Amino acid sequence: MDDVSPLPEVEVGEIIGMLDYLKEENGRTDIYALASDLNLEIDELLPIIKAAELLGFAKVEDGDLILMDLGKSLLRGDENKRKLIFKERLKKLPIFDKLIKLLLQSPDKTMDKEDVLDALKQEMSEEDARSTLKTIINLGRYAELIGYNPEEKQIYLDELGD
Repeated sequence: MDDVSPLPEVEVGEIIGMLDYLKEENGRTDIYALASDLNLEIDELLPIIKAAELLGFAKVEDGDLILMDLGKSLLRGDENKRKLIFKERLKKLPIFDKLIKLLLQSPDKTMDKEDVLDALKQEMSEEDARSTLKTIINLGRYAELIGYNPEEKQIYLDELGD
């Protein structure tokens, strides 16, 4: 897994909630005002902002967070449309691209969670790898890109779609 960076530990609901608030602010607001309005410390908000930026839903410019067209499309979509947008954006992230390639190499498109963690630890610290794995599972499951079987501790590839 080369060219991968740690992902911020966030939940889908945090990203969508922040984007929804941003939409109510006419698509642009000061990051510090956003933190205050959402009753979050800035260090709690920054990972959500980073995830939204990585996915192309928002961008930071001159201390403001700006809602991008893709973020607006996400908010207009129903749940299925949102999942599809997330899936397409996740597939473009290097870390998901590498994971998909690893899963495709497996005969049953499944890997043990520990094997994925070991692959991540080759690229980042153990703490970052554990946090990133949690985010991969959360976002990937939401987007129906990957699945996770907690009993068997296995990550598997869902349908890739187009």
